[in-house]
Order: sequence, then C-alpha cells, then structure tokens
Amino acid sequence: MTPTNLAQPQRQQTQLVMALRACAGAFGLVFLYSSGYNLFLLAPSIYLLQIYDRVMSSRSVDTLVMLTLIIAVAVVVGSTLDIVRRAALSRIGSWLDHRLRPDVLSASFEYASRADSSVAADCYRDLASLRQFLDSPASALLFDIPWSPIFLLLLFLVHPLLGAIGLLSAIALLSLALLTELATQQPIAQANLSLSRSYVRLATALRYIQVIRAMGMQDGAAQIVYRDAERARKAQDTAMHRTEIILGFSKSIRTLTQILVMGAATWLVLADNSSPGIIFVSSLLLGRGLAPVEGAIGAWRSFAFARNSFNRLNKMLILVSTQEDPRTIPVPDPSGLILDNVGYAPPFADRPILKGVTLHLLPGDCVALIGPSGSGKSTLGRIMAGVLHPTSGCTLLGGVEISALRLCGDTRHVGYLPQDIELFGGAIKDVIGRLDGADPIRAIEAAKLVGLHETIMRLPQGYETDIGEGGNLLLRAQRQQLGLARAAYGNPSLVVLDDPNSSLDYEGERILYNAIERMRSRRMIVVIITHRMGVLPITNKIAIMRNGMVNAFGESEHIYDTYLRPPSPTQTLEGKAAL
Repeated sequence: MTPTNLAQPQRQQTQLVMALRACAGAFGLVFLYSSGYNLFLLAPSIYLLQIYDRVMSSRSVDTLVMLTLIIAVAVVVGSTLDIVRRAALSRIGSWLDHRLRPDVLSASFEYASRADSSVAADCYRDLASLRQFLDSPASALLFDIPWSPIFLLLLFLVHPLLGAIGLLSAIALLSLALLTELATQQPIAQANLSLSRSYVRLATALRYIQVIRAMGMQDGAAQIVYRDAERARKAQDTAMHRTEIILGFSKSIRTLTQILVMGAATWLVLADNSSPGIIFVSSLLLGRGLAPVEGAIGAWRSFAFARNSFNRLNKMLILVSTQEDPRTIPVPDPSGLILDNVGYAPPFADRPILKGVTLHLLPGDCVALIGPSGSGKSTLGRIMAGVLHPTSGCTLLGGVEISALRLCGDTRHVGYLPQDIELFGGAIKDVIGRLDGADPIRAIEAAKLVGLHETIMRLPQGYETDIGEGGNLLLRAQRQQLGLARAAYGNPSLVVLDDPNSSLDYEGERILYNAIERMRSRRMIVVIITHRMGVLPITNKIAIMRNGMVNAFGESEHIYDTYLRPPSPTQTLEGKAAL
C-alpha cells in the first residue's frame, strides 16, 4: 500500500506503542511518586486541624513544635517526591527518544520517498515534541488530575455543602477545558500547517538562493515565506487569545468558589458550632482539588500538541513499515532485468503515467530509453532504480523484486544517477561510498571505473576532500561525474542513468561513454534515459516511449534504421518529386 494521507485511521501496534508499553513500569513508579506527593499535600490541612484541636485547647508549645517538625518533614518529603517524579519523566522521555529515533528516522525517509517529504520532516520533529512534553510540567499534571476527585471527596467528608460547592466548581472548570479544546483545535492545526509550509518554502528558497538572487526574485520569495509565517502567527495568536479568555473565566470561577467555600465554612462554624479549623482546611482541600483542573486549562495547548504529535507519528509508523526483514535476500542471479506489464499512477491522478511496460534486459546490455518529454521515461527509470514502486506489474532484477533489494544488507545491487544530482555527505570517499563506511578500495575502484580517479588525486586532500553541503563547491559537470561514481560503487547489477550527459562537454561525454563501456564489460545492465542521439552508438538496445508505453524495443541498429534514422538526401528528393 502506498501511503498518501496521514489522516487515514489505522490500527496496528507500532514501535511507538510498543516503546510506551515498555515504559509501563516506569510510569507506574511515577504514579506512585505522584500519589505520595499528593498525599503529603494534605499536610498543611492536617497541621491546621491539629493546631485548632490540640494546640489551641492545650496551649502546649511542645505540641506545636513537634507538629511543626513533623509537617516540615512531610513537606520536604513531598517536594522530594515531586522532584523525583519530574526527573523520572525526563528520563523516560530521553529513553523513548534514544530507542525510537532510528525507527522514526528510517520511517521518515521511507515516507518522504513515497509521499510528502515535508510531512515526513514534521513527523520526525514530533518525536522531539513528545520528549519536550515529558520534560515539561504539563506531563506531571496528568498524574495529579486523578487526585482531584479524592480531594473533593475529602471536602465532602468535611461537610456535604462544601463538597457540593467544590464539585460544581470542578464541573464548570472541566467544561471550560473542553471549550478550550473546541475553540483552539482549528487555529492550532492551521498554525502548524502554515508554519510547516513556511519552513519548507524557506528551505527551498535557501537551496536555490543563487538563482533567486540572479533573477531578482529575492523579495518575492521572502514575501511568500513571510506570508505563510504570518498566517501561522495569526492562527497562534487566535488560539492564545481564546485560551487567555477562557483562562480568565476559570480564574474568576476559582476565586469565587474559594470565597463561597470559606463563607460556607464560616457559616457552618457559626450555625453548627463546628471547629474554626474547617475554614482553612476546606479552603486548602478545595485548592488542591481544583489546581490540577485549572492547570489543565492553562496547559491544554501542550496536551493538544503532544496528542497531535503522537497521532501523527504513530500513523506514519503504521503506514510505513520500518522493521527490516530478518531474511537475507540472495544476490541476484545473472538472469537480468525483467519488467512485466509495469504500470504506475500517482495518487489521485486521473490517468496513469506508465501503462503495460514490458522489457527484458540481459547482463551487459546497455539500453537507451528515449522519447518526447512527458512520455514517462524518468518515471520508468525511478521504478527500475527502486525509487518508486509500480502500481501494477513487477520489476525483477535477477528474479528478485527491486524494492526488496534493500533487505540485502550492505550489498549494493542498483546504481542510480537522477537528473537533479544530490550529493549527500562531506568527503569525496563518503559521497562515492554511499555513506556505508566508505571502503577506500571500493571507492577508488568506482572512481577509476568512471575515469575520475586522476582528477580526485590532484586535489590537495584527495579522497578526503570535503565537497561542501550538497556538493556546492563543485561544478555541475564535476557533480555529475561524482554522482556517476556513486552509482557505479560496489559493481551493481543495474545502473540507471537519467540524462547523464546533460552538463558535459565533448571531453566529459567521451569519459562518460568510456565509463559505460567499462560497466558493460563487467556485465552490468546500463539504462540511459536521454534526449541526445549521440549516446546511441554505445548502446546495443533502444526503447522508444510514447504516452507511457514502449512503442518500439529491440537491437539498436534495427530500431535506429526503422524509427530514428533521418531520410537521406536522395530519399528527400524522391519524396519531393512524388509530390
């Protein structure tokens, strides 16, 4: 299944869910720490009751001192438990980050290759958001909220009237919390979307800054980035203002409830001759009962953000399986490349790009894939390279589905040189070596294969030379040669070259053709996607594509003579005479 939308509901146990379940014992300890912390919060209430019941009646200074010492120890222990539980939550967040980071990173790469790279980047940041939430005070509130009913129950035990006032106040605050969710859900979602779009457009603008500046587009590009950021700011301001208004109402309700409880407790002292201590005890119990609820309103944005991060990350992990198959796929046998009725249609597209493409290439074959723009050549090349998965049919290399070749460990069976050459890495040996540890011998062998070794050795640091981020210190022709060496690294069974001579001069093309000849001598299958006819002499097969289908395929001489050879002057004159 090809994922297209992270909003699709799915049910599956992911690495995220399993990691959280593995933390069940740690969360249980945090709950025990929170229970002790909340129990020790009763210490001031008990202290006041004991002062009124024991100290005031006995007027004993010794009793007062002992009570004060006991309560002081209780307060210190309670504070220590609060510190311990926050430290435990922080360690849980760190452990989750350490355990999930490789899986989330792998899933982000996979989702970006299948669907949307910006969404994949957001999901990768979601893991950091979850850790930040566990580090924040808002996460501790989740363990305090279950104690609100207990404090309110104790308030009922003091007197039903006081408990009823506290319960009604808690219901009102919970209603405001739900109102906060409804009022801020849409603005927060809009802010996240606009901010993500702003970051993506900024990254794109910075990537092509030289072109933007040369074309005088800098102000326009800045306006586009700023417009998205401004939309995000306005949405964030809307959510914040609504939260502030609701929080203001909640504080008013809390203050009024505090006054009502103290007034009702005073009335009970006057009417029922109750102990005056219940005035302070009821006030403290009410405060402890409502504090988590009121705190939840203020931290609702953090709750909502963490929940959205969890849902988005979990759905991406469901849609993208990041678990590697423990089996080892065998090295492809010499049977070659087989495309059997391959079709491809992008998500939500009206019509397919490829329709029923069937080819069979043998080891040592070099095929030129030619055709007009939009005929599906590059899409077919990406399918051959395993970048895209066909929506119908199959693509087999040595009897193995190309998309499964990633399970072969570090053995490289496919090389790919795209139109837009992206050189990820720093040192030349790392770029050529596909970031797999850069075996120097294999990197040098690949460079020699494409005729780049002498050029590299003339550099001051040779294969250790840093090419800059994305190869921005190199000319396009040099980047293309380096990309070709990367494609040939490890002697792959199949090499797909998309428009490899677009930036090369005569000498560069000669080096390229010699490299392709050497690849063929090593029994590699070479697929060349091109618009230039000059590459045809080094091929032994030609495939002509039109409208997503292969209209002609066969030996180069036959296809060229039948479909591509321009008419001779004699044929042209005979044609004119016939007219």
